[in-house]
Amino acid sequence: MMLDKLREGAQGKVAKVILGLIILSFALAGVGSYLNGPARTAPATVNGTEISAAALENAYRNERARMESQMGEAFSQLAANPDYMKQFRRGVLDRLIDQALLDSKARELGLRISDEQIKQAIVAMPEFAENGKFNNDRYLQLIRRAGMTPEMFRDSLRQDMVRQQLMSALLGTEFSLKGEAEQLDKLYNQTRDLRLVRLAAANYMADVQVSDNELEQYYKTNGARFMNDEQVKVDYLLLDAANLAKDIKVTEQDAQDYYDQHQDLFQRAERRHVAHILIPFGKDEKAAEQKAEAVLAKAKAGEDFAALAKADSSDTFSAKKGGELDWFEKGVMDPAFEKAAFALDKAGDLSGVVKSPFGFHIIKLLGVEAAQTKPFADVKEETITRLQADKAKEKFFAEQQKMADNSFENPDSLDLTADAMGMKVQSSDFFTQATAPAPLNDPKVLSVAFSEQLRDDNTNSDVIELADGKALVLHITGHKPKAVKPLAEVKEQVIAAIKHDKASEVARGKAQGLLDKLKVGESITADLTALGLKVETHKGVARFDRELDQNLIAQAFTLPHPIDGKPSVALVAETNGDRVVVALDKVNVPAAASGMAAMLQAQLGQGKAQVDYKSLIDELRKAAKIEYFTSVEATVE
Repeated sequence: MMLDKLREGAQGKVAKVILGLIILSFALAGVGSYLNGPARTAPATVNGTEISAAALENAYRNERARMESQMGEAFSQLAANPDYMKQFRRGVLDRLIDQALLDSKARELGLRISDEQIKQAIVAMPEFAENGKFNNDRYLQLIRRAGMTPEMFRDSLRQDMVRQQLMSALLGTEFSLKGEAEQLDKLYNQTRDLRLVRLAAANYMADVQVSDNELEQYYKTNGARFMNDEQVKVDYLLLDAANLAKDIKVTEQDAQDYYDQHQDLFQRAERRHVAHILIPFGKDEKAAEQKAEAVLAKAKAGEDFAALAKADSSDTFSAKKGGELDWFEKGVMDPAFEKAAFALDKAGDLSGVVKSPFGFHIIKLLGVEAAQTKPFADVKEETITRLQADKAKEKFFAEQQKMADNSFENPDSLDLTADAMGMKVQSSDFFTQATAPAPLNDPKVLSVAFSEQLRDDNTNSDVIELADGKALVLHITGHKPKAVKPLAEVKEQVIAAIKHDKASEVARGKAQGLLDKLKVGESITADLTALGLKVETHKGVARFDRELDQNLIAQAFTLPHPIDGKPSVALVAETNGDRVVVALDKVNVPAAASGMAAMLQAQLGQGKAQVDYKSLIDELRKAAKIEYFTSVEATVE
């Protein structure tokens, strides 16, 4: 009965309308999924081939690690700037795109690398060698540590070598001529004889005035010169492992228990006590080896080893003691010497002739001290300190996790987190990135404190790990955007700037008058006297001179050579606003190229190769369809 009623209901008009709506909704949902397409997971595509987010992340991390290694703290400061890191990430992505374009071109040209070439390249890599020979175990260990299988490493290396094959074919054909390099070398080493008349802007400051209208106009036009830096103030909680360690108590019994349970940590390795005789290679290695064999024969025949050492060993320090060396463990001596010494069984045993980088050795075993466990009394204090540090570390990580959980669950402020942690919220005054107090001056903290997203969300930050066992979480409580300072605050600076500009213009006018006279061949001696100026003479000024203003040097080396003894003249504005009349009297060209010409020739060739490379990449990019997906790119950290 019930089924019959359901069938009857399904035939009604209302049921049909409802069914139609359901079908329509499914249809529209299906169309929507086709229109929207699958979610993007790649930051870019090249001719339809994806550059994966994983590839970008790996390349980004490698490049960041390289920059941190090279630049240290300077890079950390740059990394605190989100705009810089956005450009940095795009630069890494662009290099991946360039590599993809090169790979495609190499395939188009049919370039190949054989399996045998791959094998030879791997075997030749010094990273996989031990004692100068390829070690397969080390090879497997290192590539696994890098998160790769042998097949993955092989394919990656093949791709790199094919790419290098293309680059070598293109760039390896560039060269520069010896004459080009010598000409450039002579230009670099050219010097110039100059006479200068300097009109300092400061000398005319008293002659200029500033009106209220000029003050207002300059302030409005040059507001960017009088900006306040962006400022924030924050609340924060600071977790310090050093403070946690103060409350940790470790008893002697705790240390004894740890000692009993970790005997392997307190082992003293086996030690050897030997004497040796060293015969140096000298000019004839074969003769040195024969001498070592002869000395060994004497020792085996029963002659006194100490006497032989004093007579024949070139290790004069140990020879005085009969060749005796201090006790040593494995890992201290040269590998060949160590292997021979630890192969001897009992006191009095002699080695064969052993070759090391220092020469040929004969080794006599004097004593063996077996591996043994250090007594608890000797390591008690060390063990207590170790336990305190371990427990402090455990407590620090536990407290850090607790702080992270609480600040996430109560994002509106740090008060509840502070109560749960038994800590006190610390509050800063307003600060800029340059004036942040410790510990807020850490680049990682500054990056978070000046984060626009965190400020807009008005939530607690994630826990930020600092150096020296510290971590903090912060909440932005105030923000002052970068803005022009009030005129009243910078009035004196504005007046000084206007006066300087006006004084510089006065100096320019007077200097122009002197220049005009020089150009028509008139004397300026009387003018110099009237203006209280002197002529500076500078002989042999080099292109890379650091004593004179760089603007002046740059323009002095653009002046044409003097003709018929008539100097070339120009008016130069120095960086500080002073005006200088420059007269070029002589150009001194070296008679011959310097020893740097060969290096310059190589650099010229490299420069041309770089131009070729850029041209190739530009052409490949023009012909390719490249798409960037910034929303995916931005997620890579």
